[in-house]
Amino acid sequence: MCIWVGVAVEYQPDVRRITGEGGVIASVAAESLAAQIGLRPGDTLVAIDGQRLRDVIDYRFAIAEERVTLLVRAADGSEREIVLVKDPDEDLGIEFTEPLFDRLRTCNNKCPFCFLTQMPKGFRKTLYLKDDDYRLSFLYANFVTFTNLTEADWERIERQRLSPLHISVHATDPFWRAIMLGKRDVPDVREQIKRLGRSGIRVHTQIVACPQVNDGEVLRQSIEDLIALHPTVESIAVVPVGLTKFRFEGKAPKTIRAAIQVHETPEWIDTNWERQPLWEDPAAPILLRNGGQPLHDPELGFCSRLGAVTDVPLRCYTPPEAAAVLDLIEPYRSRCYEQFGVHLVYASDEFYLLAGRPVPPAEAYDDMPQYSNGVGMVRDFLDNWARARRRLPARIVRPTKLALVCGTLVAPMMEQVVARLNRIENLTVQVVAVVNQFFGETVTVSGLLTAQDVIPALRASGCERALLPRVMFDYTGERTIDDYTPAQISAEAGMPVALAGEADELVRYVRALARHD
Repeated sequence: MCIWVGVAVEYQPDVRRITGEGGVIASVAAESLAAQIGLRPGDTLVAIDGQRLRDVIDYRFAIAEERVTLLVRAADGSEREIVLVKDPDEDLGIEFTEPLFDRLRTCNNKCPFCFLTQMPKGFRKTLYLKDDDYRLSFLYANFVTFTNLTEADWERIERQRLSPLHISVHATDPFWRAIMLGKRDVPDVREQIKRLGRSGIRVHTQIVACPQVNDGEVLRQSIEDLIALHPTVESIAVVPVGLTKFRFEGKAPKTIRAAIQVHETPEWIDTNWERQPLWEDPAAPILLRNGGQPLHDPELGFCSRLGAVTDVPLRCYTPPEAAAVLDLIEPYRSRCYEQFGVHLVYASDEFYLLAGRPVPPAEAYDDMPQYSNGVGMVRDFLDNWARARRRLPARIVRPTKLALVCGTLVAPMMEQVVARLNRIENLTVQVVAVVNQFFGETVTVSGLLTAQDVIPALRASGCERALLPRVMFDYTGERTIDDYTPAQISAEAGMPVALAGEADELVRYVRALARHD
């Protein structure tokens, strides 16, 4: 995974290539079984042993037999059956254009912090698709909410033992989870996790924390509830909410309620393919606990009785608030380590950077179970850099000015890297910390940089070459969120650019400069 830093790239399907008619073959390995029986790129594997394939998971299960019958449709529409005898563990040697062959499961929630509703108009339509597909959770560690499952889905998860899964919890109390998901009558995620555990399925969980909403005592309860579900729950990540300067209609909502209602605008509904039930808001009294907190009562219909509970500011964390979240989490980490031998609860790197605290040592992250969620990336990079920098050359052939592009959040850490690079003779490296004008200055991670902001920063840097954070590009590394390729950035910035995400990639790039005349 990339660091450069703070957010990883989740897999996003290309719905244009999901036909509902089987898996379209993208490539066939040389001398593989598929090559021997004449399968070609562009062919569609429709079924195995009479079972129509819904996704690559079905394919993997169905192909694990000694004798299989394949139904293949060629690009010209003709179909043929192929009977194949093989070792059960032997794969055909094919890759598919998409891992999903049938309809993508979309999200039926209206989370106030949903990033997709924070983008301006005009991007390619697929960027506004709210996917919430449990299969991508299993295949790619995408976080899903488990609010759109049918009983058939549950039976499949249990039958095929799809483990581990990654669940966005946000709050374990159903009342507060209803607020965080922006919908009424959400399933009790604790009971869902228990059901998974009874089938031997493990889960990784995340909580997107919003100031004065699901942090504080709500966060404390969520952590305690999830710890009680260990070992089914293998990790708990707490990450801060990220907000851009505007929502889909072009202005930033001031409250949780307003952010939820963005999902209900006609323009957003048109963009999202799937109409969602509207927010119910009849005038009704708010029932309170003795301590003044809203009462959770399953009979109330949750969101239809929220009232002023959602009229709270939707905003980012301040440094003191980030420190308070770390202080809340740390005792649980110590307790879990003493009781289970793992820390179990992890704060994202962004909390440490925002609070101005050093990130923990590598052993505090155990086996980095939430690395792709921005937990432990900074520590991993720093440790890898400490090893990789030993391979740096003493000099490069000709004087070179190199720009090291990053978001503002990680710029102080990258300055430490640059200090070492500038000891190399003939090499002058500059951190180009790009202020995110496109999404707003509150967006500080490198993964949400746009070419529209990076190109002017490179032109003004006075550098001759640039290293861009790999994480600002899509899953394939081919284009930015505003649809620029590396070649286009290079052309408009007037300098060669390369991508890097790991310390080893950075060192290899510099060593290459030392070898080339």
